[in-house]
Amino acid sequence: MTENPAVHPNHRVRERSAEAVAEFCRELLSLLRMDLDFEVKEESETIQVNITGPDRPLLLSNSASLLNSIDYLLDRVFRAGKDDIPGILVDSDKYRKHREAELILLAKMASEKVISFRKPLSLQPMIPRERRIVHLALSGIEGVRTQSSGEGDNRSITIYPS
Repeated sequence: MTENPAVHPNHRVRERSAEAVAEFCRELLSLLRMDLDFEVKEESETIQVNITGPDRPLLLSNSASLLNSIDYLLDRVFRAGKDDIPGILVDSDKYRKHREAELILLAKMASEKVISFRKPLSLQPMIPRERRIVHLALSGIEGVRTQSSGEGDNRSITIYPS
């Protein structure tokens, strides 16, 4: 007896298209009951979702935890077990680009402090994408090395003198 994948409760395969992502976002934002709009477009085989609207400050509050949660949820629903396909990028009016610049500046300032005082410095906990930005930003700086430590939401980076 073969199972029908459409009704099997553990079946997590979803069509990965801009239309499917848009429909999922429409349902999700409706359930959140927030005044948010979104736009979905496909560029270079990556699906990009931009969320904006009057409730955008709530989306970005607490270190953008809601935006990051939506990003994580979309990734789990549409890419589960499919690491070989390009991802889905969720943003809100270029927040990610501004956050990346902020993290690079933070990393450079922290590395200068570590080099000058010759003492390790731990940064606040970050999501994996943000930790990666910091690691890459400091990989080319002589005199420091980085290491991630901690578990789950408390995973952070410590910058050490080398």
